[in-house]
Amino acid sequence: MAATALGWFAALAPAGGCSNELTSPPSDLPDGAAIGMGGTNAVTSGVTVNTSGNSTSSSATTSAGPSTVGAATVNTVGSVATSSVSTSSGTQSATTGSVTTGSIGTATGSGGTGMVEPPCVDLEPAPREDWPGATCENWALESDACNEAWFEEYCRISCGRCVPDGGLPEQPMPPDCSALPQVSGGDGFATRYWDCCQPHCSQFDGHRCSQDGTSRTGDSNSACNGGGSFACYDEAPRAVDECLSYGHIAKANPNCGGCYRIQFTGEGEHNATDAGSRLIKGKQMIVKVTNTGSDVGGNQFDLMIPGGGVGQFNACSRQWGTSDLGAQYGGFLTNCTGGHSEKKECVRRECMKIPAGPARDGCIWFVDWFEVADNPKFTSQQTDCPF
Repeated sequence: MAATALGWFAALAPAGGCSNELTSPPSDLPDGAAIGMGGTNAVTSGVTVNTSGNSTSSSATTSAGPSTVGAATVNTVGSVATSSVSTSSGTQSATTGSVTTGSIGTATGSGGTGMVEPPCVDLEPAPREDWPGATCENWALESDACNEAWFEEYCRISCGRCVPDGGLPEQPMPPDCSALPQVSGGDGFATRYWDCCQPHCSQFDGHRCSQDGTSRTGDSNSACNGGGSFACYDEAPRAVDECLSYGHIAKANPNCGGCYRIQFTGEGEHNATDAGSRLIKGKQMIVKVTNTGSDVGGNQFDLMIPGGGVGQFNACSRQWGTSDLGAQYGGFLTNCTGGHSEKKECVRRECMKIPAGPARDGCIWFVDWFEVADNPKFTSQQTDCPF
């Protein structure tokens, strides 16, 4: 490359009128260097070049300020004319011709700089008053923030923008329940409660228990009115398998003893992207009508789930000897924060406040089978009662 540079400047010397003619290159001239008259002009990737003389060719360009080429800075003083210059893989060669300003700026050299990829981490945004305790898991599963520009730098792993060393953690998925008969029509949503009171329909079928929750009682006066008749623990939900469970509900205009098959759609009534609701998509329940309530809507089934909130009445404090029952509406889950997995473990701990046995098992069912789904949507149709 030194010989090429020499030939170029031998052609330029007569035209430039310079008094000194270069007859041989310096012995330490590196490959890829170009020589200018009246100064030095060595260009390699990542090297600063300063010229302080005049050199000309058939077409001249003038520059009076610094320009950056990759990591190289070029400062020119006076009138500088160059032939066309191109750089590739960190070297620079010169040929005769004309050059337009900025042609060097498109070159890529080994000393150039590129875009720096942000670290592959789950950086959470600052806490928000309207969503305290929200984690990257919440943002990714329960909102559309991952698709919004302001959220680009946050929760990169949870939003699927990058894969950390070691790969992504295994994501929970709902089971394949396609073998069950599909349910259509009857759109609604499921809430939850357990007030420990004798259910409305027990007036007709006699299914009511004493304070232990297991032995039947002939007392027809509800514990919510000071009597000795409580809900029976066998009305807590229970799993048949990973896709089907049995339970009991309160509904408006109750058809006592009637049963419905419900199939969950994967969406929440009040939060369409509720993580728990997503994880029970396709699961089904067969539920029996045992109660009603003035606060139950026409398209609402209020599932009897211990720890699900006492609602309008409360005989649980008397039956269980504690008032630490979570929120009046929503129960234990309402007071739990964090991501989906944190909420599940929080509710599981709270379930230990319920006496061991079927009632506590029903609370644990809400954690494991129901995935702490918060008011999930369903489709429903009447069916025969298997229990």
